[in-house]
Amino acid sequence: MKTTFTSTLLGIGAAFAVLLTAAASGCTYSSGEEPNPCPTTATEAVSYAKDISPIFDANCRSCHGAGVYQTMGGGNDYSNYQGIKRQSATLLLGSVQHAPGFDPMPKGGDKIAVCDIAKIKAWIEAGQPDN
Repeated sequence: MKTTFTSTLLGIGAAFAVLLTAAASGCTYSSGEEPNPCPTTATEAVSYAKDISPIFDANCRSCHGAGVYQTMGGGNDYSNYQGIKRQSATLLLGSVQHAPGFDPMPKGGDKIAVCDIAKIKAWIEAGQPDN
């Protein structure tokens, strides 16, 4: 009985060690960027009207929208395409990514969804089309 119990413990310990090794290796990236957590289609052919404007509706325009941007949004009007396009793409992306050296946006809130940030980045990289 003692041998069986010891063998069982050793077997469980070995299995646990394998799981820990697999989990640790799956969470590290030795080179390059981390893989995109969003479905591939989430950032393909990003549209201002379909993808970007709704993100700004949900996360930005309560402070940076028409009628409030001068008092709440630091003078940055994101109520329409032209207002967003006037802003530095670097500033927009740095702020929503909560990157060092940028004011994290939304102010006082959590970072927006990773996939929404990926869409904004893809849209900026596509030249910020008004589509």
